[in-house]
Amino acid sequence: MTTIRFTDLPEALQSPAREYCADIGLAVSDTDGVPVSCRAGDCLAVEGTAGGVTLTYRKTCELFRALSFLPTFLTDGKPVRETARYRLLSYMGDCSRNAVFNVPFAKQMIRYLAGMGYDSMMLYTEDTYELPGYPYFGHMRGRFTAAELRELDDYAYSFGLELIPCVQSLAHLATALRWPDFSGYTDTGDILLVGDERTYRFIEAVLRQMASCFRSRRINLGMDEAHMIGCGEYLKRNGYRKPSDIMLEHLDRVVALCREVGFRPMIWSDMFFRMAFGGRYYTAEGEIPQDVIDRVPEGLELIYWDYYTTDRNLCDHMMMCHKKFRNPVLFAGGAWKWHGFGAHNAFSIKSSEIQLDTCEKYGVDEILVTGWGDDGGEAAQVSNLASILYFAERCYHGRTDRAWLDVRSRQCFLIPIADLLAFDLPNSLPECSAEVTDSVMAPAKDLFFNDPLERLCDCHMVRETVGKEYHARAERLLSLSDNEKFGYGFEALGRLCEMLELKATLGWQLYDAYRTGDRVELGRLAHEVIPEILERTERFLVAFRKQWYHENKTFGFSAQEIRIGGLKERLRSTALRVEDYLAGGCDRIEELESAPLPMDKKRNGEYAGHFGWHRVVAPGLL
Repeated sequence: MTTIRFTDLPEALQSPAREYCADIGLAVSDTDGVPVSCRAGDCLAVEGTAGGVTLTYRKTCELFRALSFLPTFLTDGKPVRETARYRLLSYMGDCSRNAVFNVPFAKQMIRYLAGMGYDSMMLYTEDTYELPGYPYFGHMRGRFTAAELRELDDYAYSFGLELIPCVQSLAHLATALRWPDFSGYTDTGDILLVGDERTYRFIEAVLRQMASCFRSRRINLGMDEAHMIGCGEYLKRNGYRKPSDIMLEHLDRVVALCREVGFRPMIWSDMFFRMAFGGRYYTAEGEIPQDVIDRVPEGLELIYWDYYTTDRNLCDHMMMCHKKFRNPVLFAGGAWKWHGFGAHNAFSIKSSEIQLDTCEKYGVDEILVTGWGDDGGEAAQVSNLASILYFAERCYHGRTDRAWLDVRSRQCFLIPIADLLAFDLPNSLPECSAEVTDSVMAPAKDLFFNDPLERLCDCHMVRETVGKEYHARAERLLSLSDNEKFGYGFEALGRLCEMLELKATLGWQLYDAYRTGDRVELGRLAHEVIPEILERTERFLVAFRKQWYHENKTFGFSAQEIRIGGLKERLRSTALRVEDYLAGGCDRIEELESAPLPMDKKRNGEYAGHFGWHRVVAPGLL
């Protein structure tokens, strides 16, 4: 391990710098080692001098990016000089979809971001924070206490990161509004009742709580995907009104509250588009009505979010529409980890290249990277680091080829980029890879929960090869399980693939053996294969639990245990049903009497996107 000695580092940066150096394999001594001078300047630089090494940084976070280059510089002596092209580079971690960062891991994530050069971080919290006066808000959801938020804000600040609160002030509040304590606050579904004074007292409480916990005077208010605004209790009270009028009136009131508290707000922009284009967000033609543009509050920042588009013309038109607003525009791209247990880094990088090209074309230089956790938050929080790294290198270096990303992955995480991309393996089957499709596929989760008798996903796989593919992926992932930083994540995915080697085609094997009257094969499946799948499922659950507790608060894993426990019981009951049939206890297995049908007729015989847990396990909800 190389030892360095800081010669003139400000006192406030001493402890953060030592922590970060430990992450990248540098020892820090007060008396020995290579002298390292640190100074503020007009760019980021790592240079050799007669007295040792000089690190220059423009923002505090850039000191840590400079430190990430230091081990390589001490070996090859090649100077580094960079200037960030984005005024804001932020990562948003989803803490509302079951998985909520625990404090030690949140601090680790802050260090990772600082080392890449990110200058801010958002915590996406729908109801996962303590709110005085509202005891049911976030109850049993792993909510952050005010003390935890202040601790994280202090920690981020010490690394030069602005921690920006990210809340919801219109929709996406189903987990709060379900409580009787919030009776009367709901318009419909997950949407607050616009115009009701209780709504604005609640939002004011949210803003004042955030102001007391965060240094930042920026706040993300959400306000996205309020598709049914004005269609429930609001309609009963007020009659029909244009959704755009309701939305803009609400926006005026909430922005006014923000100004009272001292916040500079931003919102996701999709509702303006949905109101103009019949519910659609992404559109390659058409304009937002000028009267809507004119009524958006001055100074409100609009976030154009796009995690999907690989069509340059579509992306270009969307950005052009945003630039017609008088408001500042941010762009939010996706570091995909929200379709199942694995990530989708390859697709993230593919789509982000086009989207960031468009941002640069239109002069949008405030960039937010999102890491959502839809449908349970199963994927490891670190599984999308390759994508997060890509955004950083677009910002600082401009060069994002595989060779350069490999250099930076080794510098920031002590791991080759090929290993970081291994988090994609459960979902990147040959037919699902970003090289051959512009859709994000999540076969691993669908096939994992696919019921062995009801077999709703059986028509959406390449059954001849899927077992061999998962066997090879299990070997690769388990070979990485001893990695000091990320081994827990690789082990969980390796155990998942190990289970899917046998489980993916179980429904087909049962159906074929039953249809042809192969009683020997049915016996083998019931007495050998299903017990082995159950053992592998348990090994996966143990590894998955370890991953969860390492990164997240313990809350939320109950949902995973219920889901996986249900799967195990279905496997057991399948074996019992087959045994009963073979013993003459029943004359047929009703589910196996029916041939499987595709959930999506257009994709029969091939993988078909992501269905989600509810659709896969519950035919009644299809």
